[in-house]
Amino acid sequence: MQQPPKLVIFDCDGVLVDSESIANEVGAEWISELGWSMDAVEARARFLGLSDSAMFALIEQKIGRSLTADEISQNHKRITARFEAELQAVPGVAAVVANLAARSIPLAVASSGERAKILTNLAKVGLLDYFGDQISSATEVAEAKPAPDVYVLAAHKAGFAPSACLAIEDSPNGVLAAVRAGMKVIGFARETPAEDLQAAGAHQVFSTMADVQEHLEQAL
Repeated sequence: MQQPPKLVIFDCDGVLVDSESIANEVGAEWISELGWSMDAVEARARFLGLSDSAMFALIEQKIGRSLTADEISQNHKRITARFEAELQAVPGVAAVVANLAARSIPLAVASSGERAKILTNLAKVGLLDYFGDQISSATEVAEAKPAPDVYVLAAHKAGFAPSACLAIEDSPNGVLAAVRAGMKVIGFARETPAEDLQAAGAHQVFSTMADVQEHLEQAL
C-alpha cells in the first residue's frame, strides 16, 4: 500500500468470527439429509463467500425442488445452537482490531451474511463495539459478493472513497468484490489456498492474523 488506508473493512465469517467450520459441518449434514451427499470440505469449497440466497439457489438446483421454510429454519436453528455453544473470534484478530482502533483507524464490516446474524456473532465474540454502526450486509444491496456492492456501501457509510479503503477477506468471491470496488485487499489464507486469493486479485496474502498485524503496523 502506497498510503495508509483511511478505513479498514473486514469480512465477518472466517476473518472476524471463526464460524465457517461450524457452518460447513452443520450445512453438510443438512444438505446430505436433503439428498445431496457432501461433507464439510465440499461444503466449504462450494459455498465459501456466497450469500445464503445464492447457496439456497444452488441447493435447489441440485435437488430439483424449492426448499421449504421449515427446512431453511431447521438449518438456521442447528447453526445457531452450535454458534451459541462454540463460536469464537478468529485467533489473533482481536489484537488486530484493537491495534487499529488504538491508532484511531476507522473500522467497518462488509459481509455476505444477514445483518442480525453479523451483530449477534460479533457480540458473542466481543468485537461488536469496535464497529459501531459501520456494518454492511449483502442483504442491503442489489448484488452480493463477488459484485462490489457491499464494499461500496461500507465505504459510503463511513464517508470514504473506496480507493482509500483496505479490505481483509478470506474468500475469492470476497476478494473479487473488494477489488472491483477499487480497494486494496489483504487475503487471509488461514483455510483458503493462498493461490486462490492471489488469483482473485489480493494484493498481499497472509495465513495468520499475527502476520496481518505485522504488515499493518508497517503500513501505518
